[in-house]
Amino acid sequence: MKQMRIAQEKIVPIDYEAPKLPKEIRELRPVVFIEETSYWCLLGPDPHQGVFGNGESPAEALEDWLVNLRKRLKQSDENDEVLNYIRDSLNTSGRDVW
Repeated sequence: MKQMRIAQEKIVPIDYEAPKLPKEIRELRPVVFIEETSYWCLLGPDPHQGVFGNGESPAEALEDWLVNLRKRLKQSDENDEVLNYIRDSLNTSGRDVW
């Protein structure tokens, strides 16, 4: 799956190993970045094809992204490259491989 390129200076560092984060965020590691006056969170090639969230803080952007991710997971489009990547990633966690 292709990930949108985001300027390094816009990216907000996130501790994806934090145990308080939901599994989906820890495993998929969506990019959180600042865009004008709000924070955006994205996994995918762009906000329309990927899973997108936004908010007034990084935490709000991650929360919105998680809501949108869970909606997307209810879809059944076999041709959706982003959805297939998400399902594969969540079903085959790096922690499950020895």
